[in-house]
Amino acid sequence: MKRSRSVLSPRFKKQATAPTAAAVSVSLMLSGCSPAPKQETAQVYKTAEECILVNPDQEQLCRDVFGEAMALAEETAPRFNSLADCELEFGADQCMGGGEFAGSLADGDQYAESSGGGGWFMPMMYGYMMGSMLSGSSRKYRSAPLYSSKNARSPMYGKLVTGAGDTVGRANDRVVRTSPNNFTPKKATTVTQRGGFGKIARVKSTQARSSTKSSSRGWGG
Repeated sequence: MKRSRSVLSPRFKKQATAPTAAAVSVSLMLSGCSPAPKQETAQVYKTAEECILVNPDQEQLCRDVFGEAMALAEETAPRFNSLADCELEFGADQCMGGGEFAGSLADGDQYAESSGGGGWFMPMMYGYMMGSMLSGSSRKYRSAPLYSSKNARSPMYGKLVTGAGDTVGRANDRVVRTSPNNFTPKKATTVTQRGGFGKIARVKSTQARSSTKSSSRGWGG
């Protein structure tokens, strides 16, 4: 009896219920809690003229950022072996030749593989997003080309997607919140399967939603 009263003393109960730092850490890990992914605001434009219309005192900046986005699109846009496969994702007359096919479009279902891998088909840039960041005491601007599908059956229909397949918003959005990583140029994705790029975008979109839900959970998940 003496031992039992000792174990149930108020002092012991207080010590037993107070969470330790280690316990809190373990609880965070088990509940999947983590800091929310860092995001930044970016403006979305289709052309340099559209940017100038919104920012009349920044004409040169608008033209420079648009030119940068166009150059990035040539290097990072998804590459299709078939014109038909590209148009299946992005719609008729929304694709153009790249590499050996640059400046001209092949008629019909011509395959870039026949060119020895030196030519491909890629979607036209739907628009671009323009973000800014502080670098020391000055502000620098950066851009990333965006694409959108006109095929109602595509997982990208009505959405804004990067060349790597990351969804950043809806087609009519003029301001988006996106990860800074989406401004980092990625190696062009080679699409060898019909509908393959749409599947990539769908998988990435699902993963992003899952990550957002996980990071927004409260205590206990």
